[in-house]
Amino acid sequence: MKLKFEENLLNLYDGSKIIGYIKFSIKDEILTVISTVVSADYQGQGLARKMMDEIMVYAKNNNLEVDSICSYGIKYLEKLNS
Repeated sequence: MKLKFEENLLNLYDGSKIIGYIKFSIKDEILTVISTVVSADYQGQGLARKMMDEIMVYAKNNNLEVDSICSYGIKYLEKLNS
């Protein structure tokens, strides 16, 4: 599986098929996670966490803070900060 950043998206591919994505926006040096989606056939494998981990690396490398309006992103950030 491969992760690839595209315009306001982090896509997760299995071969050439998109099996998950995180939609985000960047404004005023804050990356906001808008939605996190994993295809039903791939759920329960930790793929959403893997994508969020990649978002965190991207944010750190680009000096961005991370926020979320997505329920998964909010839970991920709460666990990270606890």
